[in-house]
Amino acid sequence: MQISQETEQFSSSRYTEARANLLPNFDGSVAEQNQTVNPRALGVRFENPAFVVPNEVGPFYTFDARIHYNQNLFNLSGIRHLQATRADVRAAKRETDSVREQVAGHVARLYAAGLRANAEVEVAKANLADAESLLDLASHRASAGQGTELEIARAKLGVARNRQRELSAETERTRTQLELIKVLHLDWSTRLRLTGDLAGTPAQTVTVDECIATALSSRAEFKVQQERTESARLNQSAAQAERMPSLAGYGDYGVLEGVQTHTLGAALRVPLWDGGRMGSDRRQAVSQMHQEQIRAKELRNQVELEIRQALASLDSTGQQITVAEQAIAVAEGELGSARRRYDAGVTNSQEVVDAQTQLASARNDRVAALFNYASARIDLAQAMGTVVKAPF
Repeated sequence: MQISQETEQFSSSRYTEARANLLPNFDGSVAEQNQTVNPRALGVRFENPAFVVPNEVGPFYTFDARIHYNQNLFNLSGIRHLQATRADVRAAKRETDSVREQVAGHVARLYAAGLRANAEVEVAKANLADAESLLDLASHRASAGQGTELEIARAKLGVARNRQRELSAETERTRTQLELIKVLHLDWSTRLRLTGDLAGTPAQTVTVDECIATALSSRAEFKVQQERTESARLNQSAAQAERMPSLAGYGDYGVLEGVQTHTLGAALRVPLWDGGRMGSDRRQAVSQMHQEQIRAKELRNQVELEIRQALASLDSTGQQITVAEQAIAVAEGELGSARRRYDAGVTNSQEVVDAQTQLASARNDRVAALFNYASARIDLAQAMGTVVKAPF
């Protein structure tokens, strides 16, 4: 954001520079000279022998204090350059908006990743609790003479593995929060508490055409490209106008040896031949104009691609969430049934371990689907240029 704002300041300075070429320019001078001149060298000669021109006149002193004035009264090329730099200033401001949208999308994704890390920690704790519950049950059965040491060892191994997964999930949560702290430019000792969860409000159903229309009116990149295309068009017009006559005014006023003197005039300048420079400027401007037109077309195609991909992801991940929640319900039922069978001595602990593994997998799938759904919502909002205002 800071770099983008500096670029905006740079563009404003270029506009001021272009405007200065069309505004009046004043400067003052004060000079005192000691001169010795040869009149003959200046062309002072007389044919009459009665008048003898000396070879040397001086030394003598002159004092001159003067104010000088210059201004382009009409310069079409300069006017077009000024208009082009004004479009560049607008483009730089739009570019700042574009960077703001990119930063907002990046922060939103990091925030969603932080919520995913929180959810993964909760899932790891739930899986650890299930493993510890199985260990308690296996120990109770062994103390009653109904279980085996193998089942206890198997349950302890499950507890250790799930505790390791919990530690890994907590480490990942710390890493994710540190990335978010860096992006927010907060102190490294800051502790974050993320509110909400991934199971947010479903996104509103929209069509591709509606999303494209919103992007055309809201996305900063389109506005940036429009200003760049306009700037290229004006630069092309300025290059074509270089062959046009220009009118400049000039003047000065001052005191020369106590006598007030002045000059006031206007000059019409007509370019005749410049060695091909103006032709080169026109070709460069035309090429730049074509490049911006190509970029504008490609930008529209890219935005439509991003919108279609985000909508497809929304539809797919929404179905994945439904399937994952159904899988969790089935896995919880299987785990409850396996625990009851194991407690009744009908089966061994392996069936319970398998059911716990299926439940843990279903929980992880649901967290992944929720995160992918949130990411798709962010992608769609960024593609439409509404990520700053999106109610996540």
